[in-house]
Amino acid sequence: MQLFEELTDEKNIEANLAWMDEVKSKQSYEALQQAGKFKRSTKRFKLKPIWIAAASIVLLAGAFFIFRNINNGNANNSEMASSDTTKLKPGGNRATLTFEDGSSIDLTKAKNGLMKNDNGADIIKLSDGILMYDPHNTDENLSAVHTLSTPVGGQYQVTLPDGTKVWLNAATTLKYPSQFTTGERKVEVHGEAYFEVAKDEKKPFRVVLTDSTDIVVLGTHFNVMSYNNEKDKEITLLEGSVKISQQSAVKGMQSAVIKPGQQVVLTHNSPFTIHDNIDSEEITGWKDGWFVFHDAPIESVMRQVERWYDAKIVYKGEVKELFNATILRKEPLSKLLHYLETNGYVHFKVENKTIYVLP
Repeated sequence: MQLFEELTDEKNIEANLAWMDEVKSKQSYEALQQAGKFKRSTKRFKLKPIWIAAASIVLLAGAFFIFRNINNGNANNSEMASSDTTKLKPGGNRATLTFEDGSSIDLTKAKNGLMKNDNGADIIKLSDGILMYDPHNTDENLSAVHTLSTPVGGQYQVTLPDGTKVWLNAATTLKYPSQFTTGERKVEVHGEAYFEVAKDEKKPFRVVLTDSTDIVVLGTHFNVMSYNNEKDKEITLLEGSVKISQQSAVKGMQSAVIKPGQQVVLTHNSPFTIHDNIDSEEITGWKDGWFVFHDAPIESVMRQVERWYDAKIVYKGEVKELFNATILRKEPLSKLLHYLETNGYVHFKVENKTIYVLP
């Protein structure tokens, strides 16, 4: 009887409810904050006697539920932390610069400052993750092809000889001349890159994706995603205008000029399609250090995880649900996987450098 009176005491109930709110908030704050939905309530209310007995039952059941989830969450975190996730580190500023003669520089190990003068251009490492070209000669005979490549788990930024800025995502290759001396500024990209093209009406900027697809711009901001393990290639425009041209077996030569907020989706041997009102945050989040998933299938999510953490992905069942999350790319793998598991639709097991995806 004494226990019942303590449980049904109005002050005890309000104190216990506040304690439960604090404990549960500590566990779920980060996950809810990622979705932008965390909000503490400050509203207070007076319990009527008729509800006191019911509240005590809810209190006991709720306490059991909370402790069960906390214990499960701690067990999952402990299991994830003690697994092989520590072998899979987040990516960072890693790249190799290769010259036309086959020689190369590991930019991760190179010191800041002037690294080399090659065919009329000074090549300078400004800081960790940033490379810049400073051309001094416009003689087209001096221009040479350079290749900047990031490995799986790498990223880098380069300012080209014309002032164009390019951000390279993981597993990306960018080919360009040491200086732009001809009538057009031509580069070639495989992987994913974000361009801020310097304006020069006399020299259009041309990005070649494949032998059959290229992009022509004057001055604009856009993102190119062109990985071999992705079914489609995507060109997303954020500022300015670009002209996309593709030679396909179905429609022959196809071209279109797109506007900011539009995206061209290119599928092999198929006509391209144009999508409007694209979520730019999801497209370019990687450049600013974020994974951004808006209604993304698990396969799309895990391909990004695969490239950034240098992991192998194996599916052990079908996961049909779509995922929404905004997560820093510098987070440990265990934390990222835990965020994805919070919706209850997917689970992960990590062995060595393989991530198993389970429903």
